[in-house]
Amino acid sequence: MLDSVSSIAAFATQLSTQKTAQQIDIAVLKKAQDIQVQQGKAALQLIASSTVSANSIDVHV
Repeated sequence: MLDSVSSIAAFATQLSTQKTAQQIDIAVLKKAQDIQVQQGKAALQLIASSTVSANSIDVHV
């Protein structure tokens, strides 16, 4: 009987540990996604701010 209780307790502890690890993995993934979105927005802003009109390009060599 005591072995059963110990086994159940060990199993519950293992499940809890796995759940915590999974929650950490998800949080890290979400943070990485947020960073990617921020970098994408920054890249789009950089592209938008770098547009050059045809009148300002020196085409004479």
